[in-house]
Amino acid sequence: MQGFRRSLLLAASLLALAPLAPLAHAQGFPTKPIKIVITYAPGGTGDVIARTLATSMSELLGQPVVVENKTGASGSIGTMAVKQAPPDGHTLLMTTIGTVVLAPMVTKDASFDPVKGLTPIANLAMAPIVLLVHQSVPANDFPGFVTWAKQQAKGVDIAVAGPTPEVATALLAQQAKLNLVNVHFRGSGPALQSVLAGDTKVIFQAPSVQMMEFIKQGKLKVIGVTSAQPSPAVPGAVPLNKFVPGYVQDINFALWAPPGTPADVAAKLTETVRKGLSAPGMAEKFVAFSVPLAVAGPDEVTRITTRESNNIKKIMETVPIKFE
Repeated sequence: MQGFRRSLLLAASLLALAPLAPLAHAQGFPTKPIKIVITYAPGGTGDVIARTLATSMSELLGQPVVVENKTGASGSIGTMAVKQAPPDGHTLLMTTIGTVVLAPMVTKDASFDPVKGLTPIANLAMAPIVLLVHQSVPANDFPGFVTWAKQQAKGVDIAVAGPTPEVATALLAQQAKLNLVNVHFRGSGPALQSVLAGDTKVIFQAPSVQMMEFIKQGKLKVIGVTSAQPSPAVPGAVPLNKFVPGYVQDINFALWAPPGTPADVAAKLTETVRKGLSAPGMAEKFVAFSVPLAVAGPDEVTRITTRESNNIKKIMETVPIKFE
């Protein structure tokens, strides 16, 4: 009987401690610097977002938060690196939802599930893709661009960096009946420089501070944006769906942790992102980046990922895309 009572007391003690066990993760987190892996080259929109987020998170968490640029394979190298990282919350991925959705197609890794293969933390910002041309192109709007593009016997080279603009390009080429030829770059910064130099005449890219400055200087001309409605990210730009009905392609920047990250650690990261991005002046800062904030929790990231996964699968059935 005495042994039985001891067993009951031990069991009761363990039950009392059980609710506290998960909290031990978050209470001790972070224990070392956090690394945010991004799939963009330095200087582009994603890089600016990540570094702004890193500064904010570092102040709130009391640990350094560093950014690592890991480009290549349409963003899949960085994505898969985080997928394989220890699930302790100290390694994070910041990229677009489209990049994660396309990762299994780019890598030919059918075992990677975009919805379940990473732990969603938060959606950060949303922007359209912008169709821009070099100042020498004799077009100021989409009808003029179509006329010019169809006069190019060998087609039109278009600078793309990453899978999202690649899909957007393929869809536009199909729906507007244009011959657009992808020229691939390892980051949005190098792609933009190519167009500024006139080496390529057209680019499909997320808005950035540098891009907006070049537009103001007259070095680049805006042909249109891929959002359903006019976007504050690019004031005055006309949505392409005005000319190509149903053509909408938004970019959602989001944050993930490796699969298997403890729920309480993920929740602490989500709350840190929410708190940091709701700080005074942060919304205005992101508008200045030309990527308005669209902060949402992991459920919204999962919902958008599921939607995009279904949409892209349908796209791939009809639009031939060769990822570089």
